[in-house]
Amino acid sequence: MLVLWQETVVPLTIIHARTIGLMTNDRCRKQDHKIIAIATQDPEFNSYHEAAEMPPHRSSCCGGFFRTTSSSKGKAVEVDEILPAKQAFPIILDALHRYSEQRRKGFGRRNIN
Repeated sequence: MLVLWQETVVPLTIIHARTIGLMTNDRCRKQDHKIIAIATQDPEFNSYHEAAEMPPHRSSCCGGFFRTTSSSKGKAVEVDEILPAKQAFPIILDALHRYSEQRRKGFGRRNIN
């Protein structure tokens, strides 16, 4: 997930955010999803409800972010166009469900799918 915000954020910080888009790509025969969101308390970004509302250079920066972070892990990634926010919601709900299931099982075991 990428949350657009002007401030520096310490890892594991909780921020109020709104999903504005989804980028997907197929990597190793498994679809990889990238959620794009904005910090709702940041006046620079909080007017966006869809990624398509952003200037083109900002969308390019989002794709560049995912290419850079993936290549630093030794993975070649081609990112697709940014899809509407509503296409991200089922993916987010699925991730929350899987997290809830794993939490019930316990995180100490290595049985994460």
